[in-house]
Amino acid sequence: MHLLLPFDIVPVESRVPQSAFGVSPASERAVRYTFDVFGGRDDLRVTAVELSAETISLEENLGVAEIRSMAAERGVDAEIRQHSVTDVESMAALREEILDIVGSESVDTVVMGYEDESFDDAAFSGSTPARILGERDVPVVLVP
Repeated sequence: MHLLLPFDIVPVESRVPQSAFGVSPASERAVRYTFDVFGGRDDLRVTAVELSAETISLEENLGVAEIRSMAAERGVDAEIRQHSVTDVESMAALREEILDIVGSESVDTVVMGYEDESFDDAAFSGSTPARILGERDVPVVLVP
């Protein structure tokens, strides 16, 4: 099973540079849900997608390391691959990249976190989940 997991990196309060960034709370909930629900599968593949600078960055490496750590905490053996979108000026580029990956890489399900106050926008507007549902034949799981 191939899951697409968009995630965000956010600054966190820390005096240690390696801990200055982490997976956002909404993304963390989606990652935990992914491994709790799908983690028992022998064929689990996860493509983690994030918006990043043009080169591999410390923040990017920490995000994927944190996702791998959450899998290990749950005893999940999954192939976790990172995909970065480097057009940092455009959320539209990130949405298009997600749609392209869903369309070209045999993604079975997209798992996305959301904030409670943004649920109506995420579910009923021209957002990424709505576009995936409208343009691709792939289920989208929104994790509160």
